[in-house]
Amino acid sequence: MSHQPPPYQNYGPYQGRPNDSNTLSIVGIVLGCVAFLFCPPGFGIAGIVCGVVAKNKNERLANTAIGVSIAGLIIGMILGVVVFRGMYGG
Repeated sequence: MSHQPPPYQNYGPYQGRPNDSNTLSIVGIVLGCVAFLFCPPGFGIAGIVCGVVAKNKNERLANTAIGVSIAGLIIGMILGVVVFRGMYGG
């Protein structure tokens, strides 16, 4: 008896089946949260990269990771400017 492959299933707009793992998405979300307070350009961009890679792997939380990382980058930069001006006048 030969093994038959499973029938083709249409999963909608995805390239394939959504990935059950959300590891890169969670790493992207954590990096985005860290970017609010520490080194926004470094952590924010790293979070965005993790989110984009997760999106390419069809992870469920990829869009959240990208959004949190972008918000962390922008808000972290604004907070940095505000704190810097408050400390040194300007």
